[in-house]
Amino acid sequence: MAANPTLSNRPIISSELSEGVSVPASWRVKQLVFIALTALVAFYYALGGYRSPANESRSIDQYVLSPADFVGFALIGVLIWLTTPAAWTVAMTTFQEAIRRRWVTVLLGFALVMLGVSTLFTFMATGEVQKFLRDYGLGFTLILTLITAIFLGTALIPPEIERRTIFTILSKPVTRLEFLIGKYIGLLFVLAMNLAFMIVVFILAYSVFVIRQEQGLANALVADGSGVSRLGLAFDAWNLAKALMLDFGTLSIMAAFAIMLSQFTTGITAIILSFVVYFLGQSAPYWERLTSGTGDLSQTAKPSLGPGLTAVINFVYFFLPRLDRFDVRERVINDAPIAANYIIKVSSSGVIYAAVLLAIAYFAFSDREF
Repeated sequence: MAANPTLSNRPIISSELSEGVSVPASWRVKQLVFIALTALVAFYYALGGYRSPANESRSIDQYVLSPADFVGFALIGVLIWLTTPAAWTVAMTTFQEAIRRRWVTVLLGFALVMLGVSTLFTFMATGEVQKFLRDYGLGFTLILTLITAIFLGTALIPPEIERRTIFTILSKPVTRLEFLIGKYIGLLFVLAMNLAFMIVVFILAYSVFVIRQEQGLANALVADGSGVSRLGLAFDAWNLAKALMLDFGTLSIMAAFAIMLSQFTTGITAIILSFVVYFLGQSAPYWERLTSGTGDLSQTAKPSLGPGLTAVINFVYFFLPRLDRFDVRERVINDAPIAANYIIKVSSSGVIYAAVLLAIAYFAFSDREF
């Protein structure tokens, strides 16, 4: 009679319990449709979408077509393909859990109230009131959603490990990659929802203010900047919407950065580092001009910096996200149109950066033994 096989004493790793399941054909068809739509946008961009339209020539966005621009489109296609039903379930669960957090609801409510009554703060404007309102709305919206992105991003995965719920999740047909992608997409849904509410409330408040000011003026052609929209209210509203949509690129990068940092450091450290990286990324042009510019500031600073410190600054600058490219408040304030080619090009670079951060997060997460 054969002896019973010896049981192995090797500990079971949670990743060994997860086995992917085949994706339904109907789901793959939907993915291919979205990938085809992404390819159509890339095709439009390649045919001439990288040139500014004639009516938006003030935006000075006549870029040269670069093969790197299309890497972002390819990565979006990869993300769509990797968003399996399991990842989608994780994303929906993450979204539902996030909106049930009291502080997220309170923060969103506070933002909506402050944006709704933003016209009451026009007394602080020393110049044109509309410029003040645009700057206030864009800046306030970005800061409030940035807080949500960083605080939620750093608290998505570590609590699952601490509460041991990760064992239950990964014991189901969910791979670690699907789990990470689902968490990230769920966070993006939360940020998109918050940003959409803020866009609607702010643009409505801004529009009501402009309309009332225009009706109160005896002659709308003689505008002193107190309320009359120089290029039209429709232009202002659309420009504001595009600027706020570009802010979503900043939020996507910072969300990926927060998730990545949460795999290496504690929550409070990840939050602090995320804010530091955000402010450094916003001031990236300053560091570039400081070490490689030709202006008076660069010429004065270069001798005092020394080669060692200059090399460190260049190294940090190389890895910093160019978040300043997503900040178009100066254009909006000065009535400069935001061209579609600028949005596409900047978004493509943002997708690349976010993909690199998520890849680092996945490699760290996949090597962990729970």
